[in-house]
Amino acid sequence: MVAQLVQYGEWLMPAPVLIAIAWVRFNSPPTNRSGTTFLMFSVGLMLYCLLIVVLWFLVIITVGQGSIGFDKLNLTLGKASPQTQGELAQYAPLVAALLMVAATHFSWIRRMDSAARAFCITLAAIPREAERLALELAQFADFQPTTDRLREKVRKAINETIGPQALNFEADGSLAARFTRAVGLYWLFIGPTSSGTPIEFANGNGKAAYTRIMQLSEAKAEGAAARYEELMQAGRAYFATPHPSKELQEALNHSINEITQLTCNLIARYVLYSNATKSKRLRRLSTMGFDASGAIWSFGADQWVTTIFAVIVLSAGMMAFMPGMLRFTGGEILMISIPFGLSIGAAVIAAVWVGQRFLEQHDTETSSYPPTAELTAAALIVAGFSAALRIATPLVPSLIQGSETALPDALAVFAERWPGVIIPFACTISLGLLCIYVGARPWRPLHVAALGALTNGLAFMAAAVIVAWLLPDEVLAKFYKGLDDARVQMSLNSGMIGVAIGFMVLWQFKRSERARRDDAEHAAEHARAGIRRLPALEPPEALDPVAPSRPGVVAPSYGGYSYANVKDLEGRYVCFRPAFTSAGIISAYLMDLRWDDAASCLTFKEKDREDAGHTQRGR
Repeated sequence: MVAQLVQYGEWLMPAPVLIAIAWVRFNSPPTNRSGTTFLMFSVGLMLYCLLIVVLWFLVIITVGQGSIGFDKLNLTLGKASPQTQGELAQYAPLVAALLMVAATHFSWIRRMDSAARAFCITLAAIPREAERLALELAQFADFQPTTDRLREKVRKAINETIGPQALNFEADGSLAARFTRAVGLYWLFIGPTSSGTPIEFANGNGKAAYTRIMQLSEAKAEGAAARYEELMQAGRAYFATPHPSKELQEALNHSINEITQLTCNLIARYVLYSNATKSKRLRRLSTMGFDASGAIWSFGADQWVTTIFAVIVLSAGMMAFMPGMLRFTGGEILMISIPFGLSIGAAVIAAVWVGQRFLEQHDTETSSYPPTAELTAAALIVAGFSAALRIATPLVPSLIQGSETALPDALAVFAERWPGVIIPFACTISLGLLCIYVGARPWRPLHVAALGALTNGLAFMAAAVIVAWLLPDEVLAKFYKGLDDARVQMSLNSGMIGVAIGFMVLWQFKRSERARRDDAEHAAEHARAGIRRLPALEPPEALDPVAPSRPGVVAPSYGGYSYANVKDLEGRYVCFRPAFTSAGIISAYLMDLRWDDAASCLTFKEKDREDAGHTQRGR
């Protein structure tokens, strides 16, 4: 009994260690949590935990090989005796967990961990979700100060610095209105910190979240404060001139774009960090003064994860309650429904991606030949992913139990049930064609969703007929009570799942496609009015590579250049730029350009600027 408890303890004790490792590494830098929605962050974290566990199993196998395994880990143990190696192999789970903690000292573990972390961060849309929301707030969401105190602060800041000609709270697209909006956004979110006044849009937990975001984004907030001074100078130069030049207008437009994007980026991170659901995020934005009634709908990460959960719940419910099915334990049901849900989720995201890409490229064409090659490639990738899941599902428990035939047994099970990958393959093709030819129709979302549900249900039934025909009777007997009706019941169950998936996906895709077209029309109107779109500024943490770059070589996000190619550029330069305060005046200052060994890139630092508050430094 004691020996059995010790054996179980060897496998259970590393669990909290692995969870802690996953949390610390996935949330590094700590702004990762504010870079996406709570749901996507949780999904990325859970997947990273699973990959950490897989890597842990790999290290266990390596450690269990004795001296050969330790040699691969670059450990110097000398000529260890077989008895010592055998004793270490008994505690392989604990040793592997310790090696995971010290992964930075072992290159092959570090590389695999960095690749897994980078993949999960990309899957969780970090920081793309925050950048997307920031861009929506900056470009499309109307904003009006909600309190008299904030409105008076904006009025006072503009009137005392420039004059009433620069003040316009109406959303009419004029330069004065955009200037007033930028000043209002700054004093809503960043100004209270720089001036030491309390915020008005939150209390309690909201204030704690605001403090946290401002601490994590201190450098960005300081940069925004400097840009605000430039904005006021550019505004003073433009609005004080009876006939402002094109250069003054461009300088003011640039300053408005910069301060708006920087402020909205911080606001987006604050909202994502504070609220877990979309409805709560919209409610918070509304209290801050944004018009959230016309929020952009998109088939994004939240809709994708919701589809996966819905498929898992629906398939598990059918296995548990549908007549004619054999009774399974809860664990057995989850072992089947979770891989199936993940496979369908991969099919959904692949189909939607192909559909959106096709419609964006052929926006003006009434009819086009379907993207057969892209759909087929996406479907094959989904089928391969589904096959990997079907092999890994029985393999992992067998490895935990210490089975010596875990891999051959898992491959044997897959050889019996391989036709199951046809359904995710067919789902990708079906949903892709529906998104292209039904989702783009000028119909109501309900009509599009209904037709998509019916068509996708029929596609699932047709695929299920092929799967049932290919599966041997021995496999069907493991799931259904009677073989006479097993194939018919399998087709009907698959059709019901296809109907549900088709309705959910086409409903959301139609709304996202309508929003995309509205976005394009909105951008065209802005272009006709001469209003520039805001550039998407990349956050500082996105510039830092997940894994450290090679010495003397810059990370790809900085350009990928080497020190040998730029070492001649180091030195001190004299810089000239037009002054914001007056047209025709050129200001001069110094700039040092140096190679930073720690950051492994070129850095610049400005000196002796007349407007010292605008001095910049960076990479």
